[in-house]
Amino acid sequence: MESIRLRRFLLPIAWLVTLPAATRAGEIGHQAGGAFNPGDYFAPPKAFIVSIYGNSYNTTALRDASGDRITGFDLFGQRLDLDIDVESTQIIPMIIWSPGVKLLGADVSTLLMPIYGQTSIAANLSAFGRRIQIDEEVWGFQDSYVQPAWLTWRTAHWDFSTAYGFWAPTGSYEPDALDNTGAGFWSHAFRASTAWSPDARRRTLCSASLAYEFNSDKEGTDLTPGSHLTLDFGVKHSFSARFESGIYGFAQWQVTDDQGRDALNPNTHDRLFGAGAYASYWFVPQKFGFLARQTFEFGARDRFEGNSTALGFNWVF
Repeated sequence: MESIRLRRFLLPIAWLVTLPAATRAGEIGHQAGGAFNPGDYFAPPKAFIVSIYGNSYNTTALRDASGDRITGFDLFGQRLDLDIDVESTQIIPMIIWSPGVKLLGADVSTLLMPIYGQTSIAANLSAFGRRIQIDEEVWGFQDSYVQPAWLTWRTAHWDFSTAYGFWAPTGSYEPDALDNTGAGFWSHAFRASTAWSPDARRRTLCSASLAYEFNSDKEGTDLTPGSHLTLDFGVKHSFSARFESGIYGFAQWQVTDDQGRDALNPNTHDRLFGAGAYASYWFVPQKFGFLARQTFEFGARDRFEGNSTALGFNWVF
């Protein structure tokens, strides 16, 4: 019975230390760096695209505001050693529609991306002379991304795009609940992107994209997460009508303080860097293809740092 009582006491602690709201500062936003390939910031002039991706993310590194790995903390004068392993699996359908109309000389597109997934947390805690192992898992719909305004301009060698999108709190959320699948707040993102290609066929493309994200109040709390700035960049090359690959990187910084009475150390800002590579093969050129990508995170402060693998299929109608 003593072991059961101790486990019930440590279980909320294990979950709390793995959530951004309890790590030295406050909340991270919705926007992820490295989420798109170098050419994906520019929609085709006219197309209906359906994609289905499976994404797996794993981390054992929770970093503090100085970038050091968190291995435990003090509780009631006792040292609690912490060893965590967080895994997240997501099923991500994505729909892109370019109706073939123009606005201010730009091609008009929209994007919809709902997410269903699972997050599991395995934690080994050593405290009060005992070692407790905790393994918990949550499934459900997560927050969804909608990009209703997306404009792309094209010249012989340059592409430019601008977009507005928002993250809707479609995942379940209650303050202090341990089975949340959403973040409990809205996020708004404005993005500007550019790309250059040495040839008009766009076989080789170098791109850069800058996104600014700001957030609403977090449901049931007096907390407004700080804004983030995300820089994405990369290069891709089409080796044939069927095969292309590329490399990409990103840098993300929190640029404003968390606001509200419930903000923890609001002056501490998180950051994250990452790099990755992808390859895609079109079984039917520009109609049906397969994609694989791998992303590695590094340089994290006040947040998790891990790796992700994504596999998916694309249909172009």
